Formats: sequence, C-alpha cells, structure tokens
Amino acid sequence: MPERIVRGALVQTTWTGDKQSMLDKHVQYVGEAARAGAQVMCFQELFYGPYFCQIQDPQYYGLTEKNS
Repeated sequence: MPERIVRGALVQTTWTGDKQSMLDKHVQYVGEAARAGAQVMCFQELFYGPYFCQIQDPQYYGLTEKNS
C-alpha cells in the first residue's frame, strides 16, 4: 500500500484584543497554509480571546460560546 502524506499547519499567535480581528487574522493564516499545501490546520485553544489563566476579567466572559 502506498504511503499517504497529510500536510498540517499549526498556529499560535498573539491576541489582538478583540474577537473579530482574531477571526480575520486566522482566516488569513488558513489561506496562507492552504496555499502552502496544508490539508489540516490546528489553532491554539481559545484563539480569539485572552487565555483565561493569564487574564481573569469578567469583561471577557462574553467571548464564550455555548456548547450545542
């Protein structure tokens, strides 16, 4: 059986300060990774808000999403 290669891309980036700009930033990275041949892309956990272990501030609680 022939070997199958799957290309992956990993992204960890700095927080910009708001959800929409983080989404935009990651969409840009998806495009770059796809053009470079990536078939799978992995983002950092909580990629559009501050990491809760570093910043525990109620103003960011609204960035959470309900689990469906």
